[in-house]
Amino acid sequence: MINDVSVLIAGKAGDGVLFTGNVLAKILKRSGWEVATYRDFPSNIRGEPTNYSIRASLKRIYGRADKENILMAFDCESILKHRKRIAPGGVVFCDGQDVAGLAPRKGEKITFHKFPLRKLAKENFGHEIFKNIIALGPLTYILNLDFSIIKEVISETFLEKKGKEIVRKNIKALFLGMKEAKKVIRSEECHTLPKRKNGARLLLSGDEAIALGALAGGCRFFAAYPICPATEIWQWLAIHLPRYNGLVIQTEDELAAVNMALGASYAGARAMTSTSGPGASLMMEGFSLSGMAEIPLVVAHVQRTGPSTGIPTKTEQGDLNQWLYGSHGEFPRIILAPGTIEECFEFSVKAFNLAEKYQCPVILLTEQDYAQNLRTVKMFDLSKIKIERGKLLSQPELLRIKDFKRYEFTADGVSPRAIPSLKNGIHMVEGNEHDEKGYRNEDPENRIKMMKKRMRKLKKASQELIPPKIWGKKEAEIGIIGVGSTLGPIREAMDQLEKKGIHSKFLQIRTLWPFAHRAVKRFLEKSREVFVVENNFTGQLSNLIQSQVESGVRLKHINKYSGRAFRPKEISTPIQKAV
Repeated sequence: MINDVSVLIAGKAGDGVLFTGNVLAKILKRSGWEVATYRDFPSNIRGEPTNYSIRASLKRIYGRADKENILMAFDCESILKHRKRIAPGGVVFCDGQDVAGLAPRKGEKITFHKFPLRKLAKENFGHEIFKNIIALGPLTYILNLDFSIIKEVISETFLEKKGKEIVRKNIKALFLGMKEAKKVIRSEECHTLPKRKNGARLLLSGDEAIALGALAGGCRFFAAYPICPATEIWQWLAIHLPRYNGLVIQTEDELAAVNMALGASYAGARAMTSTSGPGASLMMEGFSLSGMAEIPLVVAHVQRTGPSTGIPTKTEQGDLNQWLYGSHGEFPRIILAPGTIEECFEFSVKAFNLAEKYQCPVILLTEQDYAQNLRTVKMFDLSKIKIERGKLLSQPELLRIKDFKRYEFTADGVSPRAIPSLKNGIHMVEGNEHDEKGYRNEDPENRIKMMKKRMRKLKKASQELIPPKIWGKKEAEIGIIGVGSTLGPIREAMDQLEKKGIHSKFLQIRTLWPFAHRAVKRFLEKSREVFVVENNFTGQLSNLIQSQVESGVRLKHINKYSGRAFRPKEISTPIQKAV
């Protein structure tokens, strides 16, 4: 029996690596395990190396492990590429002719098995496409998985689109894979997983959780141009939003997307768009219009490796500065940074409430790492969701107002808002500086008053924004700060440090702007050494902290910018060496 196992499936793009991995992830989740996946795939369609790790554990996990225990390789090149990632005692299966020449190297405690997936598929089914289900055979055998669960997943995967005959053939392919596995796998190579109850849980990606949160939070209009790795938000909503009287539009570009979202929001709908990479640059003009016209707007930005097209299918945290300082002019903006799948859902709901209450753009800043990868989460409690529309006036309220001022100077900076066409609610909305009724006004005194009015929103908004969260021992002298997807590897790195006798604490920043300078300052002042972990080259989070907080603590940097997410040891090792 084991309590944590990681399976790596590798091959070429087009081999069905991601399909096989997704099916295995569903099986492990339904077997009651906590699951976290990690897709490492190229931006082309076929031919280049791709791999997918599926990790299962008895404890809560947020990402990939330091090493893999099992490798299912669809070609021998994958073994050469990934053999350093296999843990001692690991098992490797290879669908290739040269596996005999890949015997363990000196000191390398790995077992290699030749497993002719394509040959078995062609001989028994006449087509190598069945190799993906045959590959589940040895994985099922070596992990002692429940066949009834696997049969259920296979049926759900193929029945509706392919029919009963395809389901039957795939179940037969699974049996074939298990039968062949018994011939080559020794009992000491098996990694038996204890059975657990599935419970009320979901297996979701961050993109899916954002989309689900948007739906639950009242979003009824979504416009976006498909762009990796944010496309899954659009895809999920395109299927489900129309069932709830919502509309999803695929636009010709991001300029159209942001402006359509603004138009829908102005008309009274809760509206949203999503983007990544260069798409965010195209949205900056509309983003600024949201600030000047005080139109609620929610933007989900999924960061990828840049600049320019960069590496669209890889992860990074290089766009923090873009949303902090991007666009032209100064205006209130709120930037939320979820670190878990649950937070993707919760922050999505929160974003719509904040956007309408403070009539400003709200950014959900995530990353490819957990946006496109799967995690197990508890079922969301929809009864806790509360819709807050702020100072949106109803028709009866407008009838009691003799002189409606859309941009009225108020103590909290938030002015009353009216949906177009309502009686007594007529007003002007444009991108020019304006007076209280919305008419263009370039008078310097008016400009000063309007700027102060808009910026006062942030003072009130700061009182209800999502605060930083401290993990670990609050009295520890070693501090770690991170945002977004670094949460998972940081938490596991803390466990590794604890085993070495090094106590640490972790400050997860969850609202990037307005910046929680007081909470961050307290954390810094109660730490002897602080390490900032981030997936970029220049240390954008570290620079933000230093610009907002005066502290005598010198920040140390742990940066990664290869396009891949952190592994725990990449964080614990430099900290251990430094302290």
